[in-house]
Amino acid sequence: MSPSVTLKDIARATGVSTAAISQALNDRGSLRPETRARIKAVAAELGYVPNRHAAALRSGRTMTVGFVMADDELPRREELERARKLSSLVHASAEHGFTVTVLTASNPDLLAGTHLDALYVPDARKSQPILRAAMARGIPIVADDQFVDGTQGLSIRTGYDVAVRAGLDALVAAGARRILFLTEDGSHPRDEIGRTAFEVWRAVHGRGALIRSVDPTRRNLPRVLSDALAQGADAVFAGAEDGPDVYLQLEEMKLVIPRDVQLVALCSSDCAMNRRLGVTHVCVRPDLAAAAMFATLPAALLDDGPRVVDLPWELVPGATTRPVLAPAAPAKNAIQPATAAAGSAESGPSSNAP
Repeated sequence: MSPSVTLKDIARATGVSTAAISQALNDRGSLRPETRARIKAVAAELGYVPNRHAAALRSGRTMTVGFVMADDELPRREELERARKLSSLVHASAEHGFTVTVLTASNPDLLAGTHLDALYVPDARKSQPILRAAMARGIPIVADDQFVDGTQGLSIRTGYDVAVRAGLDALVAAGARRILFLTEDGSHPRDEIGRTAFEVWRAVHGRGALIRSVDPTRRNLPRVLSDALAQGADAVFAGAEDGPDVYLQLEEMKLVIPRDVQLVALCSSDCAMNRRLGVTHVCVRPDLAAAAMFATLPAALLDDGPRVVDLPWELVPGATTRPVLAPAAPAKNAIQPATAAAGSAESGPSSNAP
């Protein structure tokens, strides 16, 4: 097919006006069905390809989305997570005929020279200046794990909080009495969501807090595990993408899993490794945020209120939890748009708050 075929070419071949050609190809107007069908057949025979960008310009759209890049240096795990999100956005954008413009969070003035259909913000907390600038220009905002205030916007709940609760419930169902919750040093949104979910869960279940942090290099992991086990921990929830590290360290300590200690891991990128090792894990899919954005973006552009989408997650049973009382949890929801009334995103505050 050749994109050089124009409406004028089809008009010459069919003997009708270009206005009629446009009506037929866009299913508008009051053409007779047989005329409309003949025009479409000729257009297909000539290899006509609609110019999506020209159509977008006529409708006021630009076929471009922005990606906000945080300025500060990130630990390796967060760098990889951001790279995966950008890669997912680029691929999803290409599938829908969009291009991606990368902007730095600290320079909102860059928005003045860009034309965007939406701005995707992986970490809204560190992007407040550019968020406020985008909202002032009427650009729809798409943010992970933070409620987007305004008529044009999309909040994507990646599922960390509900996944944490599901993993903790699985350990309790398998007989765990004192659970160590492992997180990572720093203030990554996912870790903060996980810590908050654990605090709420243990308060509801009346359990004492046993939260420990590991450094990004995992050098303090042996000491953290030894200290927690000495304090009576009989289960570990690895909430910092470190299920394989924890599993191998427990084996190094000559512990029998799950007899001596049970293990459940949260994962978004190393789920395949957890599966190979037989680690019971809760798999979340933040990489699907871009697909969710494009599934919901047309409605978000219609000024009909902020929207909330929940990404899917899945609890995958393995050999590191006792199977007696731990049935497998079914896969969580598929990507389904929800109204803003369904609840705010996990981190709660409005993304346009200072």
